[in-house]
Amino acid sequence: MHQSRKEQGVERASRRLLHTDRREAIVMSRLEEQVETAEEFFAFPSNRREPGGRM
Repeated sequence: MHQSRKEQGVERASRRLLHTDRREAIVMSRLEEQVETAEEFFAFPSNRREPGGRM
């Protein structure tokens, strides 16, 4: 079945947006992993409270 130019344009645009969102999600995931690794490497204190510790 033949698609109109408008339908083709809409399909191309949606594909581009999906790829951009996917790429962004991958980048954000990698950044989160790097932050966690840096926290472990540099031994930054976590946000968790120690039992019996002060606030």
